[in-house]
Amino acid sequence: MDSLRRFLESYLSQVDGLSAILLSDRDGVGLMSAAQPECQWAVEAVVKRGLVPGFCQAAEQAGKLGVGPASAFVTNYGQMTIVLLSCQPLVVTLIGQPDCNIGAMTGLLKDRAFSEQLRRLQQVLPQESGDAAGGSGPVRV
Repeated sequence: MDSLRRFLESYLSQVDGLSAILLSDRDGVGLMSAAQPECQWAVEAVVKRGLVPGFCQAAEQAGKLGVGPASAFVTNYGQMTIVLLSCQPLVVTLIGQPDCNIGAMTGLLKDRAFSEQLRRLQQVLPQESGDAAGGSGPVRV
């Protein structure tokens, strides 16, 4: 797990304005996080506020309305920009500064090394069938 944490920490300096990365399940249970030392509170705030389960529920409702699966949400919360990416059964939460590069943050799923790490994690986590929040299965790149 330390190697995964170091891997995630390497992206904190590669993406402009990215302060923290949280990997969790759709219920918001944190599996792994990496954060700049001064931003660890941001990860705790996201978990405490229940943003991940709220995202999954909203994505599921969007699918039921026929607008298609929601694969990403972007929001501002306090002095943070939060990007939630659906990679079922995982949710990747990226926490950035207000002026962060949102395009680079959402582009992490197209990064070969990043998506490969997510695929490995997806293989060991149980899949949920009929998930409207991005579908079950590996990350599509």
